[in-house]
This record gives sequence, structure tokens and C-alpha cells, in this order.
Amino acid sequence: MKPIKFLIVGLCLLLSSCGPVTYFGDSLAPTSSVDIYYSAHDVKKNYDVIGHLSFVNYFSAGQETVKARLSAYAKKIGADGIIILGTTAVEDAADGIVKADALKYK
Repeated sequence: MKPIKFLIVGLCLLLSSCGPVTYFGDSLAPTSSVDIYYSAHDVKKNYDVIGHLSFVNYFSAGQETVKARLSAYAKKIGADGIIILGTTAVEDAADGIVKADALKYK
């Protein structure tokens, strides 16, 4: 019975760790909405970059899922927008790491 418990616990840990968002930067009061951009040239408002987000896409989450996870985290840290910078290929992640800058409008 014990090997089954270890298998179940291991599977739960694996599934709960899929697509963690990591953040390095400042945290401000939470916001209620976040604009999503794909280039700094698209942002028409003055802004400061308050930090950098990364999403490890272990299970090949679709673009909408990735945007939703990054946007939800950006709201928590008080960002008004994010610029999705692209994907970096990683051997142990099916679609790599998606990186984004967190923005605060001036």
C-alpha cells in the first residue's frame, strides 16, 4: 500500500507545480485589470517596469492559459499591464519559459 501512497503524493506534487509563475520586482497594491502587450512599442501610456515575470510551461498550456496565469499574477503584484517578451526553450519544459515585464502606468 505504501508504494501507491508515494505514487499518488508524487503525482499530486507534479500536477500542483505545473506552470508556476515566478516574479522578481516590486509589489504594489493589487489591481483589478491588466493590459497585455507583445511589444513595448504597443504601449501608448507612460510606464515604469516594476518587475519581471516568468511562467514555466511544463504541460504545454495554451496561449490563453499562459496569458491568464501571467495576468492573474500581475494583478496581485499591482501591475497595470504586462509585455510578453517571448519564450525560452528549456529541456524539461515542453514549451519552455514565457517571460514578461510587469508595468505600472505613470
